[in-house]
Amino acid sequence: MEKDKSSFLSRMNQNELELSEARNKLKQLEKENKTLMRENQTMMNDKDRMAREKMEALNEKNITKAGVNALTREIEYLRKQTEGEKSNIIGLIRDRDMMGKLIQKAEDDNSKNKEELIATINEVKK
Repeated sequence: MEKDKSSFLSRMNQNELELSEARNKLKQLEKENKTLMRENQTMMNDKDRMAREKMEALNEKNITKAGVNALTREIEYLRKQTEGEKSNIIGLIRDRDMMGKLIQKAEDDNSKNKEELIATINEVKK
């Protein structure tokens, strides 16, 4: 009986030791699990932040593209308007030159007529 009691105490001590080791292992695993959960949460937060930043970047890209397209249209409009104004200016310059020639011709004709008139008056006076 003494042997059974000793054997029982030995098994009980062994079981308590195993239980203690199991509890320590459990605490260690819980601590490790907590660390992994924290890391997982951090990674999920980073993923969400990156997704938001990506969406913001895409929105900015689309806004920029729309702005560039609008500026391109504006430049084309101004280019066409400039070409039209250039044609108008060339036409005005041509008209000015033609008017200058006509005015010069009229002045020449006027001078010629004046000279003829003076000559005619002088002949009449003689």
